[in-house]
Amino acid sequence: MKWKVCGMRDIENIEQVAACEPDFMGFIFVEKSPRFVGWTFKIPTNLPEGIKKVGVFVNESVERIVELSLSAGFNWVQLHGDEPIAEIEILQKQGLKIIKAISVESRLDFEQVEGTPDYFLFDTKVGKEVGGTGKRFDWGVLGAYVGNIPFFLAGGLSEENMKEAAGLGAQHLLFGLDFNSKLEISPGVKDLELVKKVTKNIKLC
Repeated sequence: MKWKVCGMRDIENIEQVAACEPDFMGFIFVEKSPRFVGWTFKIPTNLPEGIKKVGVFVNESVERIVELSLSAGFNWVQLHGDEPIAEIEILQKQGLKIIKAISVESRLDFEQVEGTPDYFLFDTKVGKEVGGTGKRFDWGVLGAYVGNIPFFLAGGLSEENMKEAAGLGAQHLLFGLDFNSKLEISPGVKDLELVKKVTKNIKLC
């Protein structure tokens, strides 16, 4: 089971979490987010080579995403807005890997799952909020997803419920677990002890 720590912002904290070697780390380029890294942010270049860096966006222009991928240093993109299939395909042609987020409240939300990103990410629908809500949706509705593209699971994941979440992989195309607010001391700053517990438990999943 792969795992991702999203909403990283503080350089020292990024390096500390990176030492635990998550498979993915996410950096949010959305101004209204309390975890916004800033437009001039650069991902530290001394992180372990195996960690995939992910830029997170909401309805941002293709041009700006490509520009930031070069200046900030990421080659994975996570999209949380209403980005059309055509834009996803353009980004993929630029050599970027795409994770398309879908907000989930009920089985009906899987009707909007379309296109061919590299992965989907199913997160909890909470009004107009985007990620980091600390709330989980009813995982029982995952049976409504009938696509063939693997997905990340997000929304209220913690070291306490991660084993239950990972167990869903036996029935679904679950690729990885996406952690954010439940591992935080404050928005954008992760509790290293909680991250270490996830590191230990993920090996048992």
